[in-house]
Amino acid sequence: MPKMLDIPHAIDQAGGNPKLARELFSMLLKELPDLKNKLNQAFNRADKQGLWDHAHKIHGSTAYCGVPLLQKAARDLEAAIKAQTGDVADKIQGVNKEIDELLVNGQMMLEQDWM
Repeated sequence: MPKMLDIPHAIDQAGGNPKLARELFSMLLKELPDLKNKLNQAFNRADKQGLWDHAHKIHGSTAYCGVPLLQKAARDLEAAIKAQTGDVADKIQGVNKEIDELLVNGQMMLEQDWM
C-alpha cells in the first residue's frame, strides 16, 4: 500500500535535493486548502471547465511532491471528468479525503528526516 508521503520519491523528483523536496512539499501544503475550496466550488456550481481546471492543477501540483495517494486520487478525478462518468462526486470525495489527511499530518511530515 502506498504511503501518504514517499520522501525518497519526492527527493528523486526534486533532482536528488532533499531541501528542495521538502520546500516543494511545504508549498503544496500551503496551497491545498485553496485548491480544495476552488475544486468544490466548481463542482457545486456545475462548472465543468472550472472543475477540470482545478482537478488538473491539483494533479499537476502533486507531480514533484511524493504524495502518491493524492496524485492517484487527482488522476482518477481527471479521468472521470474527461470520461463524463457519473462517479465524479465520488472521485472528488477521494481527493478531499487525501487533501484533508495531508493537511492534518503535513506538519509532522515536514519535521521528518528528509536526508
